[in-house]
Amino acid sequence: MKAAALIIILNLGVLITAQSKTSDEFPATSEKCFQREHVPQSYKTNFHNFQYPNEEIVQKYIHCISSELEIWDNTNGFNLEKISQQYRSRANEEVVLPVISKCNRDNQNSNKPLWCYRAFLCILNTQVGNGLKRTYAANAKKVIYQMAIIKVNQ
Repeated sequence: MKAAALIIILNLGVLITAQSKTSDEFPATSEKCFQREHVPQSYKTNFHNFQYPNEEIVQKYIHCISSELEIWDNTNGFNLEKISQQYRSRANEEVVLPVISKCNRDNQNSNKPLWCYRAFLCILNTQVGNGLKRTYAANAKKVIYQMAIIKVNQ
């Protein structure tokens, strides 16, 4: 279960920082959306590797998490202000905000989960997403190591 929670944490971690209220809510929200959207457990490995198949269930899952964490709204896309607040100490807003804004604009669609999914992938496929993938991969290794220590001590 702890390993599964780690994989879930990585799903949208690229949009959240470790110190934020949003990141504190992320594990429970991710699990809630995983259950609500009936996402098969087999997808967790894909998500862990930042692979998000273009399937309706994945689109709904990403939309669910983003909406629940209030970093997405169906009118404007990813919320630039909230994401900016979370990045303040970690990233150059002059790079992050235009990327998110462009991804929101270029992927607009009347199908809101599809729009959210495409904007999310767009962000992941930029220099912003690449940097964050590296950061979260490094953090994941630390968490896995800590979980192994806990398991040994039990």
